[in-house]
Amino acid sequence: MDHKLLSSAGVVLVASMVSTASMAYGPEAKDVQAKSFVAAGAAYVPDYEGSDDYRAWPAVAGRYTWDSGRYANLAGAGGVEQAARLSINLIDARVTQTWTMGPILQYRLERNSSDLDDSRVKKMRDVDAETEAGAFISWEKDRFGVDVAFAADISDKSNGALGYLSGDYKLPFSTEKTLFKLGAHLTYADSNFMQEYFGVSKKDAQRSGLSRHHASGGLKDTGLRATMLHMFNPRWGMFGSVGYTRMLNDAEDSPLVDDRGDKHQYSGAVTAVYMF
Repeated sequence: MDHKLLSSAGVVLVASMVSTASMAYGPEAKDVQAKSFVAAGAAYVPDYEGSDDYRAWPAVAGRYTWDSGRYANLAGAGGVEQAARLSINLIDARVTQTWTMGPILQYRLERNSSDLDDSRVKKMRDVDAETEAGAFISWEKDRFGVDVAFAADISDKSNGALGYLSGDYKLPFSTEKTLFKLGAHLTYADSNFMQEYFGVSKKDAQRSGLSRHHASGGLKDTGLRATMLHMFNPRWGMFGSVGYTRMLNDAEDSPLVDDRGDKHQYSGAVTAVYMF
């Protein structure tokens, strides 16, 4: 198998866009390079961003790439966010294989009290699902890759905006059949987003017994991720990942995290991969 087949990638068709029971914790961009692929498996993630309760979720992913190298790619938004991201690369690979860029569309799942284990957070109002739109630009050369993205609510829910910075490094002991990568990310969220997902209003405080909390904008989280992709043959492979996310600033100080959750967040996923 060509070593370049393992050097970069994308993901499409995440089940969270079809069902609120599925999220994009399968392979991410730059984990697998192929014309197209699908992946299916399971993920273990927090109940909500900042929770100390965990659950198993289905993880379904895939990608479609045109002959020009342009592609439709859907992956997790980052960290332990309960969101999926559709990105469309508009750059022709015959012009450059170093840069990709284009629009993104994100779908963020609702925080539904019926799905939560925490007895106090369950008493807070539900947070509606929202749709966000923005753009991304990525650079990749040799073993290194850097991605920058921006997304803002377009569904009149939180009216918030987020900025993402991430990077990855392909470890030198990767082989033609097995890819090992380390990644890091940093996420910024404005005050509207932070208040919607980490704030505690007067009514929520009365219902839940949690302290009131006004969340200001700033760095929301940072984290690390290790991934492995092993190809059994040119068609079939297996992908695995483990991640750590550290909540920051007013997200960390929120009663949903500080009192009822944990600033240290963990995630993991295992999926089968089929390339075509």
